[in-house]
Amino acid sequence: MNIDPYDAWALARLVAALPVEGGELAAVSPALRLLAERLASSAPADRLAILDGFRLARPDPDELVKAMADIRPDEPPPTAEAATRRFATCADLVGVQGADAWIWPGWLPAARVSGVAAAEGIGKTRFALDLARRVWHGLPWPDGAPMTLPPRSPTLWVAADGQHDELASTLRDLEMPPEAVVFPAPPSDPYEGTSLDDPETLESLDAACALIRPAFVVVDSLTYATRSDIGEQRSIATLKGPLVNLAQTHQVLIMLLLHVSKEGQALGRRIRGVTRTLLHLDAPDPAKPERLRVWMEKTYALRPAPLGATITRAGNIYDTSPPAPRDPSKGGRPPEKTEAAAAFLEERLAEGDRRAVDLVREWESRGESKSALFRAKEKLELAGRLVSDTSTKPQVWHLATGASDDPLEFRN
Repeated sequence: MNIDPYDAWALARLVAALPVEGGELAAVSPALRLLAERLASSAPADRLAILDGFRLARPDPDELVKAMADIRPDEPPPTAEAATRRFATCADLVGVQGADAWIWPGWLPAARVSGVAAAEGIGKTRFALDLARRVWHGLPWPDGAPMTLPPRSPTLWVAADGQHDELASTLRDLEMPPEAVVFPAPPSDPYEGTSLDDPETLESLDAACALIRPAFVVVDSLTYATRSDIGEQRSIATLKGPLVNLAQTHQVLIMLLLHVSKEGQALGRRIRGVTRTLLHLDAPDPAKPERLRVWMEKTYALRPAPLGATITRAGNIYDTSPPAPRDPSKGGRPPEKTEAAAAFLEERLAEGDRRAVDLVREWESRGESKSALFRAKEKLELAGRLVSDTSTKPQVWHLATGASDDPLEFRN
């Protein structure tokens, strides 16, 4: 990415603590405007460190410094380029984004806000710590994909549930040193920095991301990290802005650990608007609480097949044979309708990929209910048999690769 001379001039002035007016900030290209705004809102003494943190995350760390070296910040802004200013395209993202859109391909996106939802006590914290363990030791991701992050990368935790001591003791079980988990708090009081409503916490998160370059940031849990009503649109918008800004500025994943309702839905009906992906953990068999099902509810790519996980003291063990999901159907809904809809879907999708709208139209032409079809679709997804491609409009559904030929049994 070539650095526009005007952008280099604006950044050079900011680093030199020279005034940059609002209109001048607005003229910075979209690829660098967030950085310019961050510099303008920071103390002059902190600006060079912020710039260094940004440029070190770029494919060519020296490109920005070289462009600024050719600029006299005390002179008027370059005008020759003003007539040829252009709007950003996706090509401009190359200089801002990391090399890959995912840190764990298909599961955890890079530089996004992602959710991990589960009932209380299921193992959200252990799951996030196990991912941190894999990064620290350079182990593969749970599905066997090669590790994409540098070994010995720490993780940054907003321990809003007050589980600081639990994290410290679990690190010993996972054979990780204490410095593998960092808190956005001063050494004199490591229990601080637990509220996203506190500007000092957000400032500490920003400084820590720039300094330690964490593998990811964990908010554990969002329920106790904010006093905002996460079911209310205005509150969610206020909460989302700083998190998205943090993710984009430092190209880091923000992982929100979320509680779920008794129906298994992430608490806060607006939370799906904050997260770009939403992963679920469930322990379907009460007799085996250590045995988890790991599956994706929301993604902007093809949904991966669910995984099985077994929690052990030394870390989670993953496999491709997850436990059967709980039956999400409610009382009063005839199970035979869902079974018939599932058989219909498997029969049609065995012939090849189909548009969801066409399947719904054909099913309703039989005098059947659309809700039964979508209940069946949900069950087939949870069982790892059906995949919905949400990247197309309209959606396309198809059978998962390697799905068994045996029909799925629905138990009441």
